[in-house]
Order: sequence, then C-alpha cells, then structure tokens
Amino acid sequence: MLEKYKEGQVTFLSPPIQKVPTTGMQVFYNPQSELNRDITICVIQAFLNHYEKTDARVCTPLAGTGVRAIRIAKEVDRIKSVVAGDCNPIAAELIKRNSELNRVSEIIEVHHSDANLLLTRHHHRSRKFDIIDIDPFGSPRNFFAAAIGAIKSHGLLCLTATDIPVLVGIRPKACMKRYAANPARTEYGHELAIRLLLGSAVREAASQDIGLKPLLAFYADHYIRVFCYASKGDEAAWAAISQLGHLVHCDECGFRQLTNKFQHFQPSCPKCDSKRTQIAGPLWANSLGSRVFIDGALKESLQKPLGTKRRLTRLLKRLLKELDGPPTYFDLHKLCDELEIPIPSFQSVMRTLRDKGHFCSRTHFSPHAIRTSASAQTLHQTLMQITEDEKHHV
Repeated sequence: MLEKYKEGQVTFLSPPIQKVPTTGMQVFYNPQSELNRDITICVIQAFLNHYEKTDARVCTPLAGTGVRAIRIAKEVDRIKSVVAGDCNPIAAELIKRNSELNRVSEIIEVHHSDANLLLTRHHHRSRKFDIIDIDPFGSPRNFFAAAIGAIKSHGLLCLTATDIPVLVGIRPKACMKRYAANPARTEYGHELAIRLLLGSAVREAASQDIGLKPLLAFYADHYIRVFCYASKGDEAAWAAISQLGHLVHCDECGFRQLTNKFQHFQPSCPKCDSKRTQIAGPLWANSLGSRVFIDGALKESLQKPLGTKRRLTRLLKRLLKELDGPPTYFDLHKLCDELEIPIPSFQSVMRTLRDKGHFCSRTHFSPHAIRTSASAQTLHQTLMQITEDEKHHV
C-alpha cells in the first residue's frame, strides 16, 4: 500500500514511512535525511553556478523512492538528465511513478540495476557524469572505485556514510578492513570520521589518476556527508595524496598533532611523555571545505523553499565561521569534568582565548565544543583562570 508524502517541491508515493529506517523496508526512504537532501540541492546549484556548467548529467545509483533524484531534476537549474538506479525492482517501478507524478519523467532515466554495475557502464568518457551522489545505508566504500571511474574531470562527487561507529573508533578492526585506516577514540571523533572517509576516497581516486578536494563536509544526526571536487590528471592526484597524513593524540594530557607528512611517530607523547597515545590515519590533513563554495551554498539555501531552511542556514554559517580554524576541537564539558570545575560560559572562554591571540569559534560537530588554536595545556589554564576569577567575583 502506497501513501503520498511531500518533501521540498516534490510530492511522492512511498510505502508507509518508518520512524527508524531499516534495510528490510520494501522501498528505502529516510525522512530524517531531509537536511541531507536539502543541502545537496543547494550544493549542486552552487557548484553549477560557480563553475558555469550547463546541461549537467547526474547519477543517483542508490535511489530508493527516487526523492533525491526527482528533487535534483525539479529544484536545480541547468540539469540535463538524472540517472536513478536501484537494485530493488519495486523501487525502480516506484521511481518511474514518482517521476511521472512530478512531471520530470523526460529528465529522469530509471535503471533497475546494481549500483556498481550501473556506474561501471558509464566509465567511458562519453558517458561519464558531472555529478554522482552516493547515499547508501551504511558505508559508501564499496562504491568508490565505480563512482570515481564514472565521474567527469571537474565533476562533483557526493558521499554519505552512516557507519559512524566504525569511523569513530568503536570498531577499529572494521575500520581497518573497510577503509584501510586506523581510527582513534577521541572527543573529536566525528571530525576524524570525515577525515578518514576522505583519506580513503582520495587514495582510491589517486589510483585512477583523479584528485579529490573537499568543497564542503559536515556531520549531522546519524551520518557524515562530504562533497568533493574531482579533477583528472597525475598532478591533481598527487596534489590530493600529498594532503594525507596522520594524527597523534595523547589520552593523558590531550595533546594532538595532525601532520600531512608520513613520518614516524614516537610511542610516547612529545608533551607529557605518556605512553597513552593513539595514532589515526592515513586521513585527510587539510581544510574540510572552500569558503567560496560554502558561501554559494548558503546563498542558495536562503533563496530556495526548503523544509529544513532554518537548521540548514545555521549549519552553513557555522561551517563558514570554523573553516579557518585548526584541525580538531575541544569538548568543554569533558575538560571541566576532568578538572572538576564548573562549566563556564562559552562566551567567557572564547573571549579570553581571543584576548590571548588565539583563533576560537564554536563548531557544528558538537554544541559542547569549541575549535581553537590554543593548546590543551593553555585551554586547561584558561578554564582554571576563569573559574578562579568567577569565585573572586562572587
């Protein structure tokens, strides 16, 4: 039995929607990912505007009900065609019905096909896509090779990962098997998750002489999402590979160092000489986005009628503010708990750090965290100083 729903400018048919989606659903649709789809609409439009692309060809090889594909066809300007595929025959038929319902059937090309097979059929240079969106239930890793082979030079590769426990270090063996990288258990695990995902994608792309560069990356709800600019050639591939590195983290004093050099790390912390250190990587060691590109997506979000507009614009504004900050962030609640002191106001902490000449901003990764150029030791001292000042003030 099908029911009618609405998202963005699209009305679509779907089996009754479950609050908690599972792989056993007759046709997969996750209402909690509306933010993901809203930001995708804005990012694709900003990408086409910035690079002045026309007649773009898009592929969504894991299409489910087809909502993402149909929204791209209907809400983004200068789209020539969208290839929507799904290995579920019921889903493929439903995509056709939803395309007709939204009067975009002339733009949507539906395939009942395995995602990797669909992408591999488009590896010839005359059939490649300007934009490929990989949005699986779980890890996108198994689709990297086929997707990278089907993306045009100067194209946009969009990746979602929902296997967060693997990437944040809860299942380290699975991370090593799946992404060929070592994770770390830290308070900034969601940022490391993005960097590990990017590191794996960059290595796969480089093996095909393609360089990937993140234009926008974020964490929300149950997933991480990255949008990467793909450019063909040995130089582009090497430029991307050269931005990979490792991170060393000390569980004892909170010291962390991210380097884009493949160097030998000492088994002890360079600050406190503790042996309680973790090393994560290889991972992406450079910026997680482009200011021009994020700003373009923000402008689109303000102009388009989106269901998550308020949350989306707030997210993009925060991404812009933290973009120039250093890698990793500090959880103030965790630090204050360790120091056994009350949690001061974020404003007082940030003001004090800025007065000392440090970069400081909130981060979208956590409402309890700040991103700052101050060291863990400096932050500890600052928190203690603020606590003492507040005691005397009282």
